[in-house]
Amino acid sequence: MTEIKDKPGGRPVKKTLERQNRVVSTKLTKLQYYAVKRRAGEAGVKVSEYVRQAIITAEVVPRLNRQDADTIRKLAGEANNLNQLAHRANAGGFALVAVELVKLKNGIVEIINQLSDDWKNKKGKRF
Repeated sequence: MTEIKDKPGGRPVKKTLERQNRVVSTKLTKLQYYAVKRRAGEAGVKVSEYVRQAIITAEVVPRLNRQDADTIRKLAGEANNLNQLAHRANAGGFALVAVELVKLKNGIVEIINQLSDDWKNKKGKRF
């Protein structure tokens, strides 16, 4: 009897690292599924290949950490203060609130500097 190794022709055996033998499953809504299917079609590849490439090249944007969330809340509070100062400036003139505006600007800059570099440098890319 002849062994398979001795037979000429046929597809060569893939190396261990090239074999695709792990499955990752996920659930999608109809809208998500058809969006992935459309993008795969536009790219000219099968859905499975599109998803493989997307997994490798995707950038995951982490959630806000607690410290950044608190800092953003402070920033929103400063926006409220700015709105109140703008209202007072409209009612009584800019000269009455000029000093308070400078203090507010410095406070906002300080709050922004407290944000982590990760949050400030987010690119907001979505796939």
